[in-house]
Parts: sequence; C-alpha cells; structure tokens
Amino acid sequence: MQKLKGTIWALVSSSTFGLIPLFSLPVLTSGVGLDSLCFYRFAFAAVAMGLYMLLSGRSLRISWRELATVAVLSVFYGSTSMFLTSSYEFIPSGIATTIHFLYPILVTAIMIVGFGERASWCVFAAAAMAIGGVYLLSGSSEGATIQLRGIVAVLITVVTYATYIVGVNRSAVKDMEGRKMTFYVLLCTAVLFYLNILVRHGGALDPIPDAGAWVRLLLLALVPTLLSDLALIYAIQMVGSTTTAILGCMEPLTAVVIGIICFGERFGAMQAAGVVIVLAAVTLVVMAEKWGSRPLSELLGLRSGEK
Repeated sequence: MQKLKGTIWALVSSSTFGLIPLFSLPVLTSGVGLDSLCFYRFAFAAVAMGLYMLLSGRSLRISWRELATVAVLSVFYGSTSMFLTSSYEFIPSGIATTIHFLYPILVTAIMIVGFGERASWCVFAAAAMAIGGVYLLSGSSEGATIQLRGIVAVLITVVTYATYIVGVNRSAVKDMEGRKMTFYVLLCTAVLFYLNILVRHGGALDPIPDAGAWVRLLLLALVPTLLSDLALIYAIQMVGSTTTAILGCMEPLTAVVIGIICFGERFGAMQAAGVVIVLAAVTLVVMAEKWGSRPLSELLGLRSGEK
C-alpha cells in the first residue's frame, strides 16, 4: 500500500510541476522579472503552508541541525528553478527539458554507487524509455539557435535536482514530517531568492502589475510549487529517490498537454509516440517490484534454451 501511495504522490508531483509554464509565462510577459517571479512563487507558497500548519495546530519545531540541512537542500532546489528557467533564454525549451531529464540517471547512479542500492532491469529500462519519451515529447528543434551558456545552465539543473532528491532521502531530515519539511524548504528557498534580489537589484522587487498576475502567481505558488514539492517529499519518503526521479517523466507530458489545450501547439506523430513511451515507462516503474526479479525470458514466455 505504501508503494502505491508513493507512486501516486510521485505522479502528482511531476504532473503538477509541469504546470509551471501555464502560470509563469504570462507573468513574465507582463513585466515581472525572473528573480522577482521566483521570490513571489516561493514566498507565497511558504506563507500558505505556514498558515496551514499554524491553523491545524501542527508543530513547526525544528533543530538547528535540521534547519541547516534544509537550508542546504533549498540551495539545490532553488538553483534548479533558477537555472532551468534561465536556460530557456539561450536554448529551445524542448532541448532544455530533454537535457534536464538526465537527472533520473544521475539519481540512479548516486543511489547505486554511493548508497549500495540495488536496481532491477526494470528501473534501467524505464529510465532509458523515459528519456526517449521526453525527447519525442519535446519535439524537433532543428534550426534553432543553441548557446553554450544555455547548455551549461540546464546541465547544472541535472546535478542540483538530483542532489536535492537524494538529499531528501538520505540526509538528516529524511524522517522529518513531510508538511514541516515542505514549509522549511519553501521558506529557505524564498529567503535565498530575496538575498539574490538584494545583491543583484538592491532589494527592489518588481511590482505585480494587475489582478490577473496576482491570481497566476498565487496559483503558481499553490499548485506547481507547494503541492508539487509536498508530493515530491512524500514520494521520496515512501518509494525512494530512484523511482520518484523516473516517474518525473509525467512533468513534460503535462506540459505538452497544456501547450496543446491552452496555447494551440501542434501534436504530431512524434509527440504521440512520446506519450506512449512515457506511459510505458511509468507502467514499468509501477510493475518493477513484481517483474524486476524475474528473468526476461520468463516474462517473454520463453523457456530455457528457446529463442
């Protein structure tokens, strides 16, 4: 039952995270800069989570060691958001998404090499399928301008996001209650983004121009930030870093669906194939525990010596 719950949380996290462009792009085009957008996103989410914790009578007590650990994890979490968004200025978003999705491979490698985790053939097959599916979903970027700094920025996100996912699972806060950890991650990330604004812009925040921008920022804070990170933490605690990372392939699938419905983007044979492969990868992860210990010959209905 815990594995099923963890899988559902992982799918909720990656699916809601894919909604970021829906809420953030209109705000950016309305005149709010990236630095201010990131601060508003995490600050509003931290306030909402803090109010929930206080009104529901839940404890916010945290030790100095735990706070220091969460602060370090927040650096990696916030850096992922910043570098991934900034990479879109220099390389096509499809290429950025595909490169960023190398992080499940790094998570798997860290867990195997660093922590001795055993991974079945299902996990490796699902990871390869997920990356291929994401590539197809991202579409062709032929003829697009690609700048080295964009590639570097998105490669940084592979390391930072993988480190965050492993850190939640293997650091001093691995047993912290999920809602409390979510609050402190969001709070520390908001503080880090404000320090960034303080250094780069003298502390001046871009004003929120209108009611529409307010609504989009609140939705950005509540759905693909608060809900997504809370679900991510629950998933990591229940099914581990590797499975959670691979199930992140639902994120670009959500982004494609939103692009088709809300922005009129095309949906061709390449994207359709990507959808099928991503869903197959998710199925393989879900069935990994049942199939992973069985030889491929048995699953294919072959007896020993048959071809």
